[in-house]
Amino acid sequence: MKILNYYNILGVSENSDLETIKKTFRREIALYHPENNSHPDAKQKFDALVEAFNVLSHPEKRKEYDILLKKSQTPTEVAVITEKEEQQYEDWQKEAKKKSDTSWETPLTELLLLDLFFDFGFIGLFDNIGDTLGDALGDIGDIFDIF
Repeated sequence: MKILNYYNILGVSENSDLETIKKTFRREIALYHPENNSHPDAKQKFDALVEAFNVLSHPEKRKEYDILLKKSQTPTEVAVITEKEEQQYEDWQKEAKKKSDTSWETPLTELLLLDLFFDFGFIGLFDNIGDTLGDALGDIGDIFDIF
């Protein structure tokens, strides 16, 4: 099984703190969002960024991922990735794909405003709480059109 290097995808080091990861993710996601990038490969890069952020911004997932990444970089005779670890990795990918598809369709202004004002870090944005706040706030971008 090939394990993607999420640190390389985001362009951060393995010892980066959460704030650095968030800042880098915000910058990169804005570059590949469909409002700013119509290149055919943009969606693939966008998906990879969301997948990487989905794991690296969650402390427990990141801890498990770091172990899995180290195992995957070890010669195959020595490293054994268990069936449970493989399933966990696949679950992370599926979860991230759903989040990526939702964020791809969401206006960038809304994604960034919710992230900045409510510090969802793009994670909670796609959970029930994010959906509820999004419904309650409506099109928050209209508020800032007057400035």
